[in-house]
Amino acid sequence: MLGTFSKLKAAVKLKTTSVKITSPVFALHYRLTFLILLTCSILVTSRQYIGEHIQCIQDAVAVPIKILNNYCFISSTFSIPRTTPIAKGEISLFGLGPYTEEDDVTYHAYYQWVPFVLFGQALMFYTPYYLWKMWEGSKVRSIIQGMHIFTIKEKAEVRDEKEEILTGYIVSNLHEHNGWAIRYFSCELLNLINVIGQIFLTNRFLGGEFMRYGIEVVQFLDQDPETRIDPMARVFPRLTKCVFHKFGSSGTIQRHDALCILALNIINEKIYTFLWFWFIILAIITGIDFLVRVIIVMMPPVRMFLLRSRLSAPQKDDADVITQRCSIGDWLLVDFLSKNMDTMVFSNVVGKLAKALEYGRGHPGHISESTPMMRADSKNF
Repeated sequence: MLGTFSKLKAAVKLKTTSVKITSPVFALHYRLTFLILLTCSILVTSRQYIGEHIQCIQDAVAVPIKILNNYCFISSTFSIPRTTPIAKGEISLFGLGPYTEEDDVTYHAYYQWVPFVLFGQALMFYTPYYLWKMWEGSKVRSIIQGMHIFTIKEKAEVRDEKEEILTGYIVSNLHEHNGWAIRYFSCELLNLINVIGQIFLTNRFLGGEFMRYGIEVVQFLDQDPETRIDPMARVFPRLTKCVFHKFGSSGTIQRHDALCILALNIINEKIYTFLWFWFIILAIITGIDFLVRVIIVMMPPVRMFLLRSRLSAPQKDDADVITQRCSIGDWLLVDFLSKNMDTMVFSNVVGKLAKALEYGRGHPGHISESTPMMRADSKNF
């Protein structure tokens, strides 16, 4: 089993020294949800754990089993939308029993596409991060100059010089990060649109059964075992019917009725039960996070409060100066710095930035001509 998921090792590997360019909620989309869907896609294609995806039986061996299995898997199986009791006092079977050509039957063809749909959904959850990473252009990494890795061995003069350069960059490019911030906010909005869209897409894929699927699964546990209908067996039937037509020896068409076991649906029903709850939870968390983001953008006092909470006591008053003098794009950049720096180092940077903003561009702590790399980098944003 470990061999099957060995290729996912790089995806789950977290680097403690990596630069953070997103929020934790953003990471739930491109890292955790992407990994979940990718794992599910690999799981449903593996015969190692569930055996053959479909196995069909018939009364007489009129059709070779291998041909019958392949035909029923490709052409799709079907079930009858009614319950057939096996015996008195026993659990009834849903979807099986005698039927005529006039009966309304439900065809099941989705299982052929489940791994492809899951893989496509994984890519869609990764897309907003891919766009943001491309638009961000390693800006945070280039200006932070390794200060996200705190080390005692580094000389104070070297770190102080880095702090001066960082402060100079922000002052030199003041009010020029709004477009950069709008792209980030757009990617956060895209996350929200995507997760809601995935719920409707999955519902369409499963024939309109996904919207209430999780609720029906919970209600099923409290129902009478003799009369209840398992919603998982209705949406993902383990036993289905298949009809194979072939020409007889005299040229007439012979009809062969087969019973098919869909072992694959044992995995599918668990996957989509989990995804129902996860998509709902993720949509709620993302919606709340985006609402908070709107409040932060619209209300400077909130930005000041958040910045003060990340500073050490002596520099808390500097948050007022930065909030008043910086645009929302500048504040977002400072916010990313706070997520990547030690509190003491970040407080020093904020203190120097506040003094530079108070004294203006002529402040001695401002370094502009000595940082051509950062000035060139800012032109891309």
